[in-house]
Amino acid sequence: MTVPAFVESTVRKETKMLNTKDYNALSLAQPTNFKAMLNSGQFLWGTGCRIPHPEAARIIAATPYHFCFLDAEHAPLNATLLVSLVRTIQYQSNGSMVPFVRIPRCSPELYNYVLGAGAGGVVMPHIQNAKQAEELVRLCRFPPMGDRSFPPAALIGEQQNRTPRGQTTYDVWDRHVAVFCQIEDLEGLENVEEICRVPGGPWPIIPFTSIPYLHDRNANPTHLVTVDGLFIGTGDLRMCMKLSHGSLDGDEPIYLAALKKIRDAAKANNLPIMGFGISPAALQLRIDMGWNAFIIHGDIDAICTSATDSLQTYTTAAYGRNGHQDERENGEPLANGARPLDDVECRQSNLTMTAKSLIQPRLEQSA
Repeated sequence: MTVPAFVESTVRKETKMLNTKDYNALSLAQPTNFKAMLNSGQFLWGTGCRIPHPEAARIIAATPYHFCFLDAEHAPLNATLLVSLVRTIQYQSNGSMVPFVRIPRCSPELYNYVLGAGAGGVVMPHIQNAKQAEELVRLCRFPPMGDRSFPPAALIGEQQNRTPRGQTTYDVWDRHVAVFCQIEDLEGLENVEEICRVPGGPWPIIPFTSIPYLHDRNANPTHLVTVDGLFIGTGDLRMCMKLSHGSLDGDEPIYLAALKKIRDAAKANNLPIMGFGISPAALQLRIDMGWNAFIIHGDIDAICTSATDSLQTYTTAAYGRNGHQDERENGEPLANGARPLDDVECRQSNLTMTAKSLIQPRLEQSA
């Protein structure tokens, strides 16, 4: 497949895995420079943690992924637990994995909590217009670029407050934290260009009444900042487009046109794109569509997949692929023209036979 010119350089530069620790702040209590990682020209690979327990995060932190997606939208994560998960990922990985958190619009107070705990990035789902995008950015930036409140206990002592010469801890937070808008609705798709163009760069000192959408605690900002990237929610987007409910991918022309529209808007504003990896077969299409950050793994899927694969491996070794010991031993077709079992039937058959092998001796003993 031909790689478009605008991603060709990225593909050619990807010779080895990016080292997250090269982008760490001077203290693990401060966020890693996720913005710089996203703009490095290399692919970033992410895993996910939805199990609401620090032990799950501790295990995930031992894996070699660039970032961990903590999902407070679809997992029951309250403020205390979410802060614990962020810090567990940050410290147990020794800075080699960036905590990246999805927080729904109904819980804006969580943004200050997770950023104070050391999250390197955040994403808000269902962003539908530029006003919502700007409100998100302002939640995450300190004045004069936003309205994030001073966190009095986030950094304690000289060691946690270390910064590069000439920078404050607030500079580090504002420069390192990546703020993503999730595009997954028809309204967001329609307005993706304006979402990407949330005002950025120098902003003149003008009366507050001229910009009524800004919060009144910061009436005369000197700068506003743009979003740092787009996150594509393919599942909800496809449902909104009435395409294959439950499917995260497809090749329908209308769907590919939607991905292209998002790609073009992101490219015009030099924004990275993140999303779920879907499958290795679909990866090249994602790269063609401008994606450079992929969530390809997760704790729940890993447990299910590993458990199923292990059982399949051992029962196949014991009984043959179709769950029949005689067939494995003799190499003969099944008698009486019986059809081979499909994968589901095979697993069920193997489970039944394994259960019988465990239970039958106990029944005989009890008899």
